[in-house]
Amino acid sequence: MKKMTALLLAATVTLTACGGGGTAATQAPAAPAGTAAEDAAPAAPADTGAAAPAEDGPKAKVIICGTNGTGDTQSIAHERFAEELNKLGDWEASAMVSSEMGSTDDVLEQAMAGTGVIAATDPARLASYVPEFGILMMPYMFDSYDQLDNLLDTPMYAQWTEDLEQKGLVLLTNNCITGFRNYVSNKEVKTPEDLKGLKIRTMSSPIAVDSINAMGAIATSMAQSDAYNAIETGVVDGGEWQIPTVYSLRMYEVCDHISLTEHFLLTASIVCGSSWYDTLTDRQKQELRDTAIKVYGETKDMVIEYEQKYLEEMQANGMTVDEPDREAFAAATDHLYSDDKTTGGVDFVALREELYAQMGIQ
Repeated sequence: MKKMTALLLAATVTLTACGGGGTAATQAPAAPAGTAAEDAAPAAPADTGAAAPAEDGPKAKVIICGTNGTGDTQSIAHERFAEELNKLGDWEASAMVSSEMGSTDDVLEQAMAGTGVIAATDPARLASYVPEFGILMMPYMFDSYDQLDNLLDTPMYAQWTEDLEQKGLVLLTNNCITGFRNYVSNKEVKTPEDLKGLKIRTMSSPIAVDSINAMGAIATSMAQSDAYNAIETGVVDGGEWQIPTVYSLRMYEVCDHISLTEHFLLTASIVCGSSWYDTLTDRQKQELRDTAIKVYGETKDMVIEYEQKYLEEMQANGMTVDEPDREAFAAATDHLYSDDKTTGGVDFVALREELYAQMGIQ
């Protein structure tokens, strides 16, 4: 029912755009408990200049969609992306977060069907279209946010962008840092052995599922919007998310522990469908790409700030922070770089070496 509602809503927005009607309204969810509204979404700078005149033709209408809650750094970036587009004069953009438009896979399906939506997906999901792209989501591929600074300038990234476009997806940017992912549960987790027997919610991709299983847990794929209730009712024993998302989803209410395993560095792959993108003017296409790269490029510093802030607030709410043996978790997953089932048949060992060389990682 949620998926059907999201599809109908998206179709309505698209039809309205064709008829030159009004902008779809976005009602933001309430901020997480204990967070002032100004903390959840810092105010954007005042717009004192007049919007640039639009090119001939109607303004482009688009919905920027996300599954993370209000106050999550990725959600804040989606809202800022819409705001910055609207300042340009060619756009009527809005952001819908907290899975209001459905799951990540739902929105991706809408984008590929030609709807004017932008999906915040990830390299592991997009690996089903371009297997090499999935290496960005492999466990312990990166150990700092700075290592991704040069990604967009590499020949490998340019090739992946071209390959995705041939599959019907336009990769606007992949510089949206969402954070390192960690385990949350009601048990202390310091070694892979501590995960044995625990059903852990994760994303629906071979990379995510195989990695969680390799670390000792029982990987359980489900929509993010269902995870809180699933943990509360015992359907699963926990999940794995980045700190801002753990906070925005209020997982500290149903989980006593967060283990800072930092096993995936999650980046949001900001994509739209090629068929919708091709309806835009050349100026709108350039504006869309340039604005996405600028806005999402600012997420790294925001994530660093909010990780510390939210972790302290969750500790104040009774959550215990576990410091695990990361080397043990990395060792448990290293064989996946040579596992064809996980990599889609690509030699990730050689690919990792080449990508590191192009990105300047020693």
